[in-house]
Amino acid sequence: MRQHDRVKVRVWAGAVTPHPRSRVAWKTRLLTSGMLVSAVGFVGGGGWVAAQLIVNPSAVGWLSRVLPIWNEPPNPPQTLDEISAEVTQTGRWIDKPINFNAANTNQPPIKAMLLPIVSPRRHCAESSRCGEVVELRVYRFNDATRLFAQGTQSAKGATYELVDRIGVTGPEELSAIASLTQADITQGTTRTLPLTSLQTIDGKAPTADFWFHLSGEWKRGTRVLYGQVIRYDPQRRRLYSMQNWSSPAGQLPYWQQVTGSDAAELVVNQSLGLEPQFQIYQLKPAQAAAQPAMLEAINLTEAALNDQAYLHGLLLARKGLWSPAQSLLQTVKQRTVKQQGKWSAMAQAQLDFIGLHANVTQTQAERDWASPTQQILAQLIDGRWSQALKAIQSAHVSGYDVRNLISTNVDRLWPRVEVALRVNARQADLQQWGMLVLTVKQNREQALAWLKQQSIPVAASEQTLALLEPASIPTAQPEFTDAVPMTPVSLPVHPPISALIGTVTEPTALDSDWMPLTDSPLSLPTGQRWYQIQVIELEHGQSWQQSPFAQLEMQSGQSFWKHLDLGNLALQMVAWQGATPAQTVTTSVSAIRFRNRQLSLLAAAPPLPSAHTLVAITPNTVHWVQPLSSTTLNRLAQNQPAWNAALTTLWQDLQTSQLVSTAAPDAVTIAEMIGDWSIQTMELTGDPIPEVVLTIEAAEGSQPRTVIFSDQGKIIYSDLNSETQSIVAMLERSGMPTPTLIVRNLQGLQLQRWSSQQQRFE
Repeated sequence: MRQHDRVKVRVWAGAVTPHPRSRVAWKTRLLTSGMLVSAVGFVGGGGWVAAQLIVNPSAVGWLSRVLPIWNEPPNPPQTLDEISAEVTQTGRWIDKPINFNAANTNQPPIKAMLLPIVSPRRHCAESSRCGEVVELRVYRFNDATRLFAQGTQSAKGATYELVDRIGVTGPEELSAIASLTQADITQGTTRTLPLTSLQTIDGKAPTADFWFHLSGEWKRGTRVLYGQVIRYDPQRRRLYSMQNWSSPAGQLPYWQQVTGSDAAELVVNQSLGLEPQFQIYQLKPAQAAAQPAMLEAINLTEAALNDQAYLHGLLLARKGLWSPAQSLLQTVKQRTVKQQGKWSAMAQAQLDFIGLHANVTQTQAERDWASPTQQILAQLIDGRWSQALKAIQSAHVSGYDVRNLISTNVDRLWPRVEVALRVNARQADLQQWGMLVLTVKQNREQALAWLKQQSIPVAASEQTLALLEPASIPTAQPEFTDAVPMTPVSLPVHPPISALIGTVTEPTALDSDWMPLTDSPLSLPTGQRWYQIQVIELEHGQSWQQSPFAQLEMQSGQSFWKHLDLGNLALQMVAWQGATPAQTVTTSVSAIRFRNRQLSLLAAAPPLPSAHTLVAITPNTVHWVQPLSSTTLNRLAQNQPAWNAALTTLWQDLQTSQLVSTAAPDAVTIAEMIGDWSIQTMELTGDPIPEVVLTIEAAEGSQPRTVIFSDQGKIIYSDLNSETQSIVAMLERSGMPTPTLIVRNLQGLQLQRWSSQQQRFE
């Protein structure tokens, strides 16, 4: 080929790609390197674990959690004394252990115990030994520990091996008392509340696991029981913290079969007065093998059925009209099953959840109450508008204050009226209730303007509005007409006793002067005891009277006492044992005794613990004082510098009462030492500015100490320097302008209220 005939060739670098084999080789080398590094790390880690198992087995205790079936103990065996000594070195102590076999005899026997670890509470006085549970441990014991396996104390020298442990923390105050929180009022802080008691959960659990609840009590006039559900899985040998809970009703959670499922649900009673409120938790299986089962609450926000009537039923239930909601959902169920032949489990759970509440409101509406106002309120809560309207008309004729009844409950009546009218706007009696409530809530003009949009005639509306005005006292008309005109004679009006406060004792024997309230002789139900209630104060008519009851003596007689209808008076007995959570039972009066102007009541109830204090109240008319807000001493002092002097005075009182050991330091140091103590504001004296209440946990087995400050930081009540006096409760009573303190001293229980003239509680 000649030189000028050569061909020019252009090479494009971007178009040239490596051979496929070169890319595969690169990936292979990278993968091989990674596997080699992983293998070296695995061998090294395995060698370290093997060495630790020989030298220090407790260092790899985590391995028992990864591998549930682990033949070697993760920790060396220890005696109870050794465990206690180890815990004591950290400033803590061990509480009474719980034998799993004794805790639940329905479960297969396991050789293990649950051991609570207790730490001193931050808000305790220095000299007190009050603590909170901060850790739970599970120990298994050797075959030699047969005494403990039989439910007795452990054998001396027996050893135990740690299986699992979890730290526990109480709920924040805000969440624990959320059910008490009113609109635009903050009652709690973010401080953590202590868990002080460990018990098994009553009822048959849905699984073969062991279930417990840690609990504590928040008591600032109002009391709330709160806690945490603990589960121990014997198969995995694991402890789980499952669910926080709180109960203003003061009742521990329990297992009960509520829905149509075969397994029981966990029931938490959050009821307040006549308003039932339950939380129902279903145990849901784990989504994956490594995950634990979960407690899931039944809610009414997500509808199980896309049906307009069903949605209306859920809406009624969310506003507290449980019986109308239950009736509506039952109608939907019948129609759905007839048309589709099925009804979902979620729909049945929501229906049963509503039914549990409806059973309570129906029972309350159908019982005979001592006071017509209680009867009317129970009927309104149950959505019985027609019955309640007739009852209020009758009560108005008898002289009861209808306006006061509606005014006291307007915030819970109007939402019910409003939602009931949304579901059924053609109920005439419901429209009249709407007019009454709106008149009290706003004014007469706005209520009449609202009524124009409804279907009530003007004459009927005027007649209904007249119920809000005082009624004249009924008079007797002469049976015959004589030539000489006769002056009408007023009939004696004996309104029932609608409220009372009393102390409770257990009589050794029944005297013959007890007067039964029925024609049947007194009979004590099986499993119950007689309790005698000594009435301290009672509400008779529109006023409160203190013992001795001279006015009752002037009118007393068998017919008079029967007219007061004490047998239908709802009573609640509350027992306090030191700082432990109070226990409450509901009862009714079986007999009365009126002697030397003293009124005693006899009631039967399940056994109550031997307590320092037993009090009886009528829960529908006597309520625990609710805090307006909650904060700390530090925050209060920061906002009001005058309170720095109050902290110094408080420290001096703490030192005098030997609750702190050091002399009063400077104000800054005092604020650092006690500034995080929680305080509540409460209205106790009737003035526009609330008072400040500080509660100090005292020694185990004794009542907490209480200090009440005025808004300026002046101490107006203190039982720090008295070992024989303490505030048991703070109560609000219908018709009284200021709350009442129940104070326990050597003379028993006394009621004290604020005297504006003496500027003290007396």
